[in-house]
Amino acid sequence: MRVSKLRSSFAVWLATGIITVGISVLIHHRLYYRTIPNRLLANIKAGFANRGTIENSWIAMYPITIETPGQHHVRVYTGGLTIRHHRTRQQFEFAVQPDGHLWRLHQLHLVEN
Repeated sequence: MRVSKLRSSFAVWLATGIITVGISVLIHHRLYYRTIPNRLLANIKAGFANRGTIENSWIAMYPITIETPGQHHVRVYTGGLTIRHHRTRQQFEFAVQPDGHLWRLHQLHLVEN
């Protein structure tokens, strides 16, 4: 009788440990992957800080896959920002890879006030 009690308590502790580890991995995965776009946007904004005041910025929370002739599949986060310098506004759109490399940068237009 003593052995069966130990086996059942071991099974309960094992199941509790597996559930705890599973939930921890799920929470870590969700928090980590939701912070990637925010970190990438912060790096892009830091690179543009010397060009003027950043008025607006955005980044997509999920990456898209782009097919290119040289590289078959490239995962990028797309975004944009608006910079004010004196009386002009510059708008840019960008695509950045998850590792932080700026993949594409395009200036949309320049508006004077």
